[in-house]
Amino acid sequence: MPVKVTEMVGESTSGWKGAVQSAVDEASRTIHDIVGVEVVNFTANVKNGQVVEYKANLKIAHK
Repeated sequence: MPVKVTEMVGESTSGWKGAVQSAVDEASRTIHDIVGVEVVNFTANVKNGQVVEYKANLKIAHK
């Protein structure tokens, strides 16, 4: 079965799980039949010594 892969970045102020879900939610708007994701990288923005935004780089596999 051929599978296509699309790379996305998700963002959240509440954590990396939210960042992953954000990317999947966004991808689901235009990509159908998502079969899995690979989290490639986690990063975060810091302001005044506090994490203010979480980011997750994903590869989204779909038919």
